[in-house]
Amino acid sequence: MELNLDLKRIQVEDLAQIVQLMEEEILKHLQQVLGDRLTDCNVTIGAEVKSEELVISVDVEVKAYFLGNINLGTVIDSAIRRAYNAAEQFLTRFRAEHRTDAIDNETSTEGCNNNSC
Repeated sequence: MELNLDLKRIQVEDLAQIVQLMEEEILKHLQQVLGDRLTDCNVTIGAEVKSEELVISVDVEVKAYFLGNINLGTVIDSAIRRAYNAAEQFLTRFRAEHRTDAIDNETSTEGCNNNSC
């Protein structure tokens, strides 16, 4: 997906927030759908800026019992999709906040040129 981000502005703390947000979203969805049938879950998420791209990788392992008509693969795919949607929302807000910062900085610079600093 293309979000037109200024990747130079993304800090390690921002990546950590994305990872945490995605992990929480995956675990929340699995718990909602599987409930007590969920016996074990391991979620591994990596996020890094690499070659002018934000790369996010997700690995989910789930153990559950008595699934009946529930397709575990579909549940996991849905959880991952929700996590990526949450990351996209975070990055959209991030982009908007940093555009505002850039505009504020331009305004401040213009103010300095008018000797108002």
